[in-house]
Amino acid sequence: MFENNSRDFWHETKKLTSKRSKSVSTVIDNVTECDAIADRFANKYDELYTSVAYDENEMERLQKDIEDKLRDSSCKDDYIITACDVIKAVNSLQHSKRDGFYGLSSDHILYACDDLYVHIAILFSSLVSHGVVTDDLAFSTMIPIPKGNNSSRTVSDNYRAISLGSVFGKLFDRILLNRYIDILDTSNLQFGFKKKHSTAMCSLVLKETIDYYRANRSTTYSVMLDATKAFDRVQYCKLFRKLIDRNLPLVIIRFLLNM
Repeated sequence: MFENNSRDFWHETKKLTSKRSKSVSTVIDNVTECDAIADRFANKYDELYTSVAYDENEMERLQKDIEDKLRDSSCKDDYIITACDVIKAVNSLQHSKRDGFYGLSSDHILYACDDLYVHIAILFSSLVSHGVVTDDLAFSTMIPIPKGNNSSRTVSDNYRAISLGSVFGKLFDRILLNRYIDILDTSNLQFGFKKKHSTAMCSLVLKETIDYYRANRSTTYSVMLDATKAFDRVQYCKLFRKLIDRNLPLVIIRFLLNM
C-alpha cells in the first residue's frame, strides 16, 4: 500500500477471503458422457457468441472504408513493430500461461533469447503491413468455469467461459496496449478489467457510502444494472467504428478486423 500497489493489495485480500472448490461435476444438464458434455458446452457458447449477428453489408462497407483510407494516406511507422516493442510486451507476460491447444506457454517466450524477439518483431510487422492473420492467432480454447461456489455445478447456465488464446496473440495484444494506451484509455469510473484497479475497490466505496448515511439515520437508495453477458454480445461493426473515431491506426484496425 505504501508503494501504491493497490491492485496487489486487493488481489491478496481476495485470495484470503475466497474459498475455491475444486470439485468437478460429472453430470451437466442430465448429460453424463464426457464427449456429450463437451458438445453441450460447445453448442451453448456457439449460440451465445453468434447471438448478435452483424450486417454483412455494413462489415463490407467498413472494410472498404478502411482500405480506401489506407490508399489515400500514409501509414507512417504504424505497421512497424520493433524488437523493443516485443521485449517490453514480453516483460509484462505472466508465467506458465498456456494456449490450450498448441502446447506453447508464455514461459517459452519469457526465457527465450533476444534473437527470437527480433524474429517476432519482423513477423508482426509483416502481418500488420499486409493485414494477414495466421490461423493460430485467431484460435482459442474455451474452458467452462463455475460462476460461484454456491451455484449448482450440474447446470450449464452456472458456468462462464474463459478463452485460452494464442501466446503470440497475447503478446500482440500487449504491444498494442503499450503503444496506444492513450487512444484506448477508459473512463475513470471503470474499475474492472483495468490495470491497478479492481471491482473490490468500487464495492468498498459503495459500502462505505451506505454505512455513512445509515450511521447518520438517512435513507439510501441504490440502483443496480446487470448487463447480462454484455461482453459476449458486442456489436462488431460499432466496435470498429469506435476504434476509427478514436484514431487508432488503420493498419492496426484492419489487422484486428481480419482477426
